Amino acid sequence: MSAAARALERLYAVAPRDFTRARNALAAELRESRDADAARAIARLRRPSAPLWAVNQLSRHARPALERFLDAVDRLRRTQLSDPRGAMEAMRAERVQLEALVERAEHALAEAGYSASADARRRISDTLLGAAADRHHAEALTHGRLTEELHAPGFDALTGATRLRVVQGGAPRHDEPAAANARDERRREAAVARQRERDAKASEQDAKIRAREARIREREARAQERQREAEARRREASEREAEVAALARDAAEARRRLADVERRLKDARRGNSRRAR
Repeated sequence: MSAAARALERLYAVAPRDFTRARNALAAELRESRDADAARAIARLRRPSAPLWAVNQLSRHARPALERFLDAVDRLRRTQLSDPRGAMEAMRAERVQLEALVERAEHALAEAGYSASADARRRISDTLLGAAADRHHAEALTHGRLTEELHAPGFDALTGATRLRVVQGGAPRHDEPAAANARDERRREAAVARQRERDAKASEQDAKIRAREARIREREARAQERQREAEARRREASEREAEVAALARDAAEARRRLADVERRLKDARRGNSRRAR
């Protein structure tokens, strides 16, 4: 592995907010090691977008799932060329693996403090599909050093075929008209696009539901806190009332004792007065 490739892997492991500082430090390190070409290549790099950064984290934190996705795309390519009837099953497997990776990337975004919007999910999905359709990009994806977001390829690019083999009656035919093949490809591409749109809408709806549930939980927590505060105030008022009642009883007892003392004092004075006469 070249020095530039190793530097790329190190650089794209850094959060986007720390990218510029890390890039400049790496470029200086490469210049000190007299690798001027690698230093220039690193110095020219721009800070990755949050979706691109999240895709690169998959090689570090979800490598087995990433390899399963690339295998699923490869199976889809081989299945479409050899068995169109099995293509839908292979496509479903590829979709499952893709959704799992998008969720892992979304989790990485949330942990880094970035918003995982429907647009971010779409860009992550498109970049994964675009990388899987190209060997060079797939290699960069596997090592977490993709330098740009990618567009999702068309169905023919994903399968590696410009003409589809159509199976009819159990035997492959290679003489279907080009127009029919083109219509089949367009229909498949449209189906994939519709599914992606449905997935994006479902993800957006799920996000709205989760946000609404979070707001409800927050309101319930605030209501419970207010209830606890009210109960504490009631207990405090009750304790104060008890203290006031106790003080009132003590005051009444003190007045009674004072009256008793005053009565005895009067009686003593009257006794003294009689004896004096």
